[in-house]
Amino acid sequence: MNKWFLSVFLLATSSISMSAQVEPSKSQQDYEQCVLQEFESAKAETSVVDIKKKCSESSELAFNKESKELLPIEDNPSHTLDAGPEEVVKAEAEKQEEDSDLVKTRLRQEYRARQNRFAILPHKPNYILPVTFNNSPNEESFDLAGDEREIDNVEIKFQVSFKTPFWEKPFGDNSALFFAYTGQSYWQAYNSDVSSPFRETNHQPEIFAAWATDWKVLGWQVPTFSLGFEHQSNGRSGLSSRSWNRIYTEWVLEKDRWVVAFRPWWRIPEKQKEFPTDPEGDDNPDIDDFMGYFELQTRYQWDDQNFGIMLRNNLRSDNKGAIQLDWTFPFDDKGKLRGYVQYFNGYGESLIDYNRRTNRLGVGFVLTDWL
Repeated sequence: MNKWFLSVFLLATSSISMSAQVEPSKSQQDYEQCVLQEFESAKAETSVVDIKKKCSESSELAFNKESKELLPIEDNPSHTLDAGPEEVVKAEAEKQEEDSDLVKTRLRQEYRARQNRFAILPHKPNYILPVTFNNSPNEESFDLAGDEREIDNVEIKFQVSFKTPFWEKPFGDNSALFFAYTGQSYWQAYNSDVSSPFRETNHQPEIFAAWATDWKVLGWQVPTFSLGFEHQSNGRSGLSSRSWNRIYTEWVLEKDRWVVAFRPWWRIPEKQKEFPTDPEGDDNPDIDDFMGYFELQTRYQWDDQNFGIMLRNNLRSDNKGAIQLDWTFPFDDKGKLRGYVQYFNGYGESLIDYNRRTNRLGVGFVLTDWL
């Protein structure tokens, strides 16, 4: 391929597209970005038509199915030029409907990013809460390690979470296998009396298969579901060790600006410890009594603000579980850095606290959100 000629051609076609609309839509920008990325990595024999076809046929199902009918209206080149008044009205209506598909929009963008082998995708939210207040900190966090000094009520909480696909289309065109990792830390940064240690860090690697669908249930779309295995541990030994393994499935539904995710799990049994510090036994045999057997997430987007509720329950008479309330909001028009307010009440915020009730309020920033 003559890349000098292709560069000129791409600039020319981009100018034509720009003349059709003064300010390109986000979907159009995504399409043009895809073309440029494909151009950079294209082989010599790849034609311009092949590149544009590949980008224009990216599916709303977001994994691998190719269907123009499922494209965002501006991503389909047949709609960008020579559209009459009726087509424009129809296109705008379809665009408004598409904008309400929050999960499908994320899946589409993730699929395009997956074409870049240098990209790492966000999994769960990535955030930092520089100030969190817990009115009843768990002193056992230090006591079990032989440290009798007090824990501060104020600490930093942050989470890093990413995923990457390692096998495309293992169970059909709209499936993929992922590896993911989530790390959540609690840092006594303001506790100079104990040299500002990390009080607790939970590591959560997982492997899961995900499918994109166009199913509908009672008027709700089911854009994706997954099945996976995850291990969670605090990486400590002795009496402070906490860990468990789960097999889970997650089903995501969306309608208008609402998103609901239901995530039940089954804990893989472990043998009992022969003595308290036995490294082979179950660190926390009663964790189901506090963490329950499922997690229910509900999200609502209003303008550029996201509101969320997380619920867990053990479905027993003692009614143990947890609730978390989330509010994220943009600081600027681009929305790259967002404010974050988080409230947690209940059991299992961290593994070291799985059987201790936590009541925490935190404020900070979120880098990547659910939506």
